[in-house]
Amino acid sequence: MTEIGHKIATASLWSMGGKLVARLIDFLTLLLLARLLTPEDFGLVAIAVSILVIVETVLELPLTQALLCGETLTDDLLDTAFTLSLIRGVIIAALMLSLAWPIGYLYDDMRLVPLMATLSLAPAMRSFISPRMVIFMRVFDFKREFAIDLMVKLASLIAAVSVAATTHSYWGLAIGSVTGPAFALFASYVFAPMRPRLGLREWRSFRDIIGWNSVSQILMSLNWQLDRLLLPRFTSLSALGAFSVADSIAGIPYQVFVGPLMRPLIAGFARVDEGQKRILAYLKATHAVTLTAAPILLILTVFAEPVLRVAVGDKWTFAAPVFQGLCIVSILTLPSAIMPPLAMVMDQTRLVALRMFVEFALRAPVTVLLVIKFGLEGAIAARMMGVAVAYLASLLIVRRLIGVAIRAQLAVFLRALLPSVPMLMFLFMLAPWVSALPPGLELLLVLGLTSVAAMTLFWLTALAFWHASERPSGLEWIILQRIEAGRQRFFGMTEQRS
Repeated sequence: MTEIGHKIATASLWSMGGKLVARLIDFLTLLLLARLLTPEDFGLVAIAVSILVIVETVLELPLTQALLCGETLTDDLLDTAFTLSLIRGVIIAALMLSLAWPIGYLYDDMRLVPLMATLSLAPAMRSFISPRMVIFMRVFDFKREFAIDLMVKLASLIAAVSVAATTHSYWGLAIGSVTGPAFALFASYVFAPMRPRLGLREWRSFRDIIGWNSVSQILMSLNWQLDRLLLPRFTSLSALGAFSVADSIAGIPYQVFVGPLMRPLIAGFARVDEGQKRILAYLKATHAVTLTAAPILLILTVFAEPVLRVAVGDKWTFAAPVFQGLCIVSILTLPSAIMPPLAMVMDQTRLVALRMFVEFALRAPVTVLLVIKFGLEGAIAARMMGVAVAYLASLLIVRRLIGVAIRAQLAVFLRALLPSVPMLMFLFMLAPWVSALPPGLELLLVLGLTSVAAMTLFWLTALAFWHASERPSGLEWIILQRIEAGRQRFFGMTEQRS
C-alpha cells in the first residue's frame, strides 16, 4: 500500500472512530429521549429542524473542503474562511427568525416560533468555529476532531436528557441541539487558537467551489427534506415523529462509516494525480464503505421490530416498516457517496450539481404524489426511486471523470455485498424466534449475541472471498495488518513482563 494510502486509511480509522463514539452517544441520547417524550414531540421538533437543515444547506459553504484542496494555507485564506462562515451564520439566524411566524401559521402550531428562534443559535455559534482546525486535517491528523466530537456529544446528551426529564417536553430536544455547537466553538479555539480577523482577500480561492457546490446543496436539501415537510400536512405529527426517529437510527451507520471518510478522501484524492491510481483509490473507497456499513444496515433491516422495542419502547413499534425501508435506502446510497469528493478534487463540482438536479427532477413530483396518496409508505417509495436514479447518475459521472467502466463500479459494490448472503440466511432463520421474545433483558442479550454472530459470519465470509481473490490491497488487508500489529504488541508486552 502507498504512503498516501496508508495515511488515508489511518486518518479514516481515526475519523470513523470518532464518529462511531459520537453516534453511539447520539443513539443513547435518542433512546433516552424517546422514552421520556412522545412521537408528537419528535414530530414538532422535526418540522423546525427540517426548516433549519434546508436553510443551512442552501447556504452551505464548503470552506473546509476548499482549504483542504489548496496548495498552501495562509493567514489571509483563514481570515477569508472565517469571514465567510460568519456571514453565513448571521444570515441563517436571521432567516430562521423571519420564517418562524409564517411556519407557525402554515402548520397551525405557534410553538414552532420560539422553537425555531432557539434553534437559530446553533448555526450562529458554528459560524465562529476556528478555521485553523483544517491544519490537522491537511496532515491526516483527526485525533483532535475525535476529542471535540466526544465532548460535544456528551454535553448535548447531558443537556437534552436533563431538560427532558425535568419538563417532559420537546424543549429537551431543542436545548440539546444548541448545547453541542457551544462546546464545539470553545474547543476549536483550545485546539487551534487564532485571532479572528474579518477580510475577503482570498475570496477567489473559494468562488468556484462555492458556486457549484451551493447549487448541489440546495438540491440535496430539497431532495432529503421535502418528505419531512409534507408528512405533517398529509398525515400527523406522530407519523412524522416515527419517520424522524427511524431515519435517525437508520442513518447512524452511514454517518459513522461514510461521512467521516469525506475529508480524508478529499485530502487523499488531491494528492493522487495519476489516472490509474485514482481509479484504484476510488474503487477501494467504494468497496470499503459498502463493506463496513452494509452488514449493519442489513441486520437492522431484518430485526427492525425487536430493535425498536428494545431501543425506544413499544410505543414506537408501529414505525418498524418505515425503519426497514429507510435502512434499505441507506444501503442504496453507499456506492454513490464517494463521487462528490472525487468531483470536487477534479474541479468538476458542476457534475455533482447535475446529479442532484437529475435526482430532484424525479424525486420532487414523485414525493408529492406518493406522500399525498400513501403517506409514510409513499415517502419511503419516493426515497428508493430517488437514490436509484442518483446511483445511476453517479455511475455515468464517475465513468466520465476517471474513465472507470460502469461494470467495474457495479462489480465492486456487488462484491462488497456478496458476504451478506450467508449472514442474511442466518438472520432470517432466527428472526421469527427473536421477534417472538418479550421486551426485556433477554431480548437485548439475544439481539446483541445474534448481531455479533452475524457480523462474525459476514467478516469471515468477506475474508474468505478476499483470500480467494489473491488478497488485493484494501480494507481487508488493513484490518489484518491491524490485528497482526495488535497481536505483536500484546505478545511483546507479555514477554517483557516475563
